[in-house]
Amino acid sequence: MILVLSCNAAMVRTYEVERFRVGQFHHASRFDVAAGAKGINVARVLRNLNHKVTVTGFAGGLIGQFIQTDLRRAGIKSNFVSIAEESRLCQTFVDLDGTETRVDELGPLVSPREVARLKKMWHRLLADAQIAIIAGNPARGVPVDLYRELIEAANEAEVPTVLDVHDEPLQEGVKAAPQIIKPNLNELEWLMSRQLRVPQGVVEASQELLSGGIELVLTSLGVEGAIAVCGEGSWWIKPPQIELVSRVGSGDALVAGLVAATVEERPLAERWRWAVAAGSANAACFGIGRCTRAQVEQLLEQTDLTQLPSNE
Repeated sequence: MILVLSCNAAMVRTYEVERFRVGQFHHASRFDVAAGAKGINVARVLRNLNHKVTVTGFAGGLIGQFIQTDLRRAGIKSNFVSIAEESRLCQTFVDLDGTETRVDELGPLVSPREVARLKKMWHRLLADAQIAIIAGNPARGVPVDLYRELIEAANEAEVPTVLDVHDEPLQEGVKAAPQIIKPNLNELEWLMSRQLRVPQGVVEASQELLSGGIELVLTSLGVEGAIAVCGEGSWWIKPPQIELVSRVGSGDALVAGLVAATVEERPLAERWRWAVAAGSANAACFGIGRCTRAQVEQLLEQTDLTQLPSNE
């Protein structure tokens, strides 16, 4: 089982609106409603790639009920901590010209007691986990060092972890040496407190993080693909050509592709291709996490992989 933490789960509504303009009345040409936020997006793609997934986190109110019902319909098991406040609603407006407008609610304020219940849930679920993924920054009220504590618990249970968060939770989380981190370029620059050239600066920063116990740094670069750095070397993975629909959730799909290929024990080069192909497949679909395994496999051969020289 793959364990996923989605600490600020949401109902996500995506609308396709031609010539979207602020202050105007619009009819959406199509829309998608689903449980979402980063962790859930990862879980949805993993399930589409035929893997068993369990999601935990916080869920409250009518939106919390919807989130759990929608995950059940998708074949994803959920073990959420019930909270007093309502889970959040996030909305994305996608124009046919490729521009996107997002409006995300701030989300619920969780109590210390609810945080304590999540810790207990995490420890219990680790017992059956092959790998654990922490994706998305936490809800309000969650201590900034919670992710570090959860990664330490996973390390003690000998469950490898993947961390995909930003700002202070990322800074704290890396102190526990998760096996894999997946920043984007801006997040990596924030973490390292400097601007980074692509690819050399990204490789150098990633190697610094490897010296602290992290085993893989996979930095997403948007339309430029991703750079993977681990003990075996460094690679730049370029994405295939697609007809872009929406980039929202593509970084989450990238994480899902990487984890799926890792659990399937594929060679390193295949893992990098699966990651970027999954991110690209998501960007070619309307709605977050709707890509299928067949769509990802179709893009694998079109995903270019180049080994980079070592900076050491």
